[in-house]
Amino acid sequence: MPDLDDTGGVPATQLTIRSGGLRPSELIVELAGHGVQLNDYARTLFGSSAFETSIAPREVRLAFVSVLDLGLPRGGTFDRILDAAAGLDLQPCDLEVAPHLRLAFLDQPVGPYLTVASRPLRADLPNGLYLRCLDDGLWLRGYRADADVVYEPGFTDFVFQLSDDRAGVSGD
Repeated sequence: MPDLDDTGGVPATQLTIRSGGLRPSELIVELAGHGVQLNDYARTLFGSSAFETSIAPREVRLAFVSVLDLGLPRGGTFDRILDAAAGLDLQPCDLEVAPHLRLAFLDQPVGPYLTVASRPLRADLPNGLYLRCLDDGLWLRGYRADADVVYEPGFTDFVFQLSDDRAGVSGD
């Protein structure tokens, strides 16, 4: 999807969205109101007490990168992808970013996956969420993947949060 630009490896495709301010049950209502479908794994995540959301909305600056952009021409496990992203000052997103991104990206074209990189909430829950547009409409889907699963180049692009330094946010 995006190429890395020539300014120190900052991903060229970036988007700032608002995240937070809605409970999981409210997010489900918003998603349904836009025709977004959920699979069983996504419903499991939304129904878990481990899925916490921020009370106050906040702006989150996101970067879209491919496995190739991360310097992994043969693909990589999720941990390897996280390590490569960290080298570009990219960090995993809070899980709540995925439904907010889905709501902000209602014109996603039919085709590739867009996996929101986030750390698993608990071992007994699906690993995270990805966005997809199929012939039958928009989806926000949960997924499970073992630690040894290799994400091949071209299978999915990943969404990471820019670190505070890259996003221009002060720590005060």
